[in-house]
Amino acid sequence: MKYDKDNQQYGLMLGKSKLVFIKTGAAGSIYGYKNKYLELASKIQNERGYAVVVSANPVGSPLNLQEELEKISTYLIDIKEIILIGISRGRLLVLQQGYLNTRVSRILAINWHKTKKGLINFSGAKVQVVFGQYDPSVDYSDLIERLEVLETDGSSQIISKADHNFKGKLDTLKKLVMQFVLED
Repeated sequence: MKYDKDNQQYGLMLGKSKLVFIKTGAAGSIYGYKNKYLELASKIQNERGYAVVVSANPVGSPLNLQEELEKISTYLIDIKEIILIGISRGRLLVLQQGYLNTRVSRILAINWHKTKKGLINFSGAKVQVVFGQYDPSVDYSDLIERLEVLETDGSSQIISKADHNFKGKLDTLKKLVMQFVLED
């Protein structure tokens, strides 16, 4: 299992129709803990044929979603819809800036806090926010349902006995991501 194209910043699996863009957490690589991002990308590409991009998140790097999507666009000519997945610091990027791209249909934010503007302004089909039970941001989970001004389907979910990195719960995290990506 390997990416079709990769460098330090991006791992790309070619596909068609939809792009699943995964932004990792702070200092996260395109492979992730125990190759979780490579495994997810491979599973998504194999089961649906979607293009998948995993974007690393080096310490101190600027967060600019539009710029990142432009950099990889030469490989994604036929993409009509984008599904964003952000983990920790990556979720900050997808929630704050995902609404700016009209091709974004759904956002999955994992271990979210400290942003409301992106949720309120997102007009795609669905936003789901996921927390590990022992993540410091879990206290924000009930805020999602209280954002009555959402114009989209918004929900939150807490993964039992999971920490910020989902150690020991990677299979649960992978299953949740696959359910989110594969629902139509």
